[in-house]
Amino acid sequence: MLFENFVAESKEFFNSYYCHLSTQLQEGVLSIDDNVVIYPSMALFCQCGDYYIVELLGATNTYDGLISKRHKEKSIHRYLSQFELEDHQPLVHLDGSNNGFINLCMAQEYDVDEVARRFPLLELYPTKLVRVGGSGSPISFGDNFSSFFMSNCVLVNVNDGLFRCKNILTMFVVRKSINKRELHDAFKDSLSDKRLKFVHVASEAREKKLIVAGQLQSIYLFPSLHETTIGEFLKLHPKIIEDAFKATKFIYEPYLEWKEHDGTCEDTAINPDLLLEREDGNYDIYDLKTALLTKKSLTKAGRSRRRFIDYVEEGVAQLANYREYFSYSLNIKHAYEKYGIKVNLPKLVLVVGSWENAPIEEVKQARRRYPDVEIIDYDTLCHQFIGVEG
Repeated sequence: MLFENFVAESKEFFNSYYCHLSTQLQEGVLSIDDNVVIYPSMALFCQCGDYYIVELLGATNTYDGLISKRHKEKSIHRYLSQFELEDHQPLVHLDGSNNGFINLCMAQEYDVDEVARRFPLLELYPTKLVRVGGSGSPISFGDNFSSFFMSNCVLVNVNDGLFRCKNILTMFVVRKSINKRELHDAFKDSLSDKRLKFVHVASEAREKKLIVAGQLQSIYLFPSLHETTIGEFLKLHPKIIEDAFKATKFIYEPYLEWKEHDGTCEDTAINPDLLLEREDGNYDIYDLKTALLTKKSLTKAGRSRRRFIDYVEEGVAQLANYREYFSYSLNIKHAYEKYGIKVNLPKLVLVVGSWENAPIEEVKQARRRYPDVEIIDYDTLCHQFIGVEG
């Protein structure tokens, strides 16, 4: 099957399913008591060598369609393990068609306390299958494999003291040689037992926050995923920004033309990732980078000469450029007329890295050169959103 055909067939199946499910819930045909059904908002379609994947992301109270993203991954095992590994000693080996896992945590042996502290979502999964002495992807595939799905599952992966937690609302993996009839059978068979699938069901506000935060962690810990996908997820889930940063209002990616500068500016406009309104009505400036999974540290050199690596330095320089924009009266006037933005002594915040590569003390030492720039990593962002201590 061609990849574009897989995308089209998957879109049609899921859109039909969610529209039907939403209607049944609204009309009272299905009852979930006092719980809340949480729908996906984004579909990630991935080519992984001999396999195609569709994974649904997001957590919204109403079904409003799926925004599509495409991605290429060289290995199905890297997609599932989130690490670049050659040796795979899996928990489960699949060698057939139409298999499925529901409401399950599947893991390689891990430090329970450390992983639970970093990924609070795991408290929602009391049932765990853990392989002692395993490595790499927790799932492998045989020559006869054709298709399988996961609904409300978590994969916990470990490599050399590093941890990944992949929160899966919905995922189908198929061999790319699958034909249209076989794909339809796989979709149909996944619904054969009439259980409610491919949505989260939350009983309280904290549970929904754990789900949303878990999805965000899966995204920024996804190898080679673009900054734009992280930004799109945050745009679709504004509550993350509002609660994590105590923002009363924020503007996503405003496009602001340079109306005045010192004569050396060659750009036509600035396009910051986020502007957040403070209690005094003025806005602070935020820039979103990635978790930078390929780097062990965001800093370099010893304590006395500690400084950020180039990737972070570029983010800091970008923030300084945004601040300069608001030092000119005509730019200030333009921003207010276009978006209602007021800026006075803006706080500059760079979101980058994770607990793995952004130790608090090292970041603090590197910030001595930029005391007016805050650095926050994505794991801390998620914990601030949930409202738990790191």
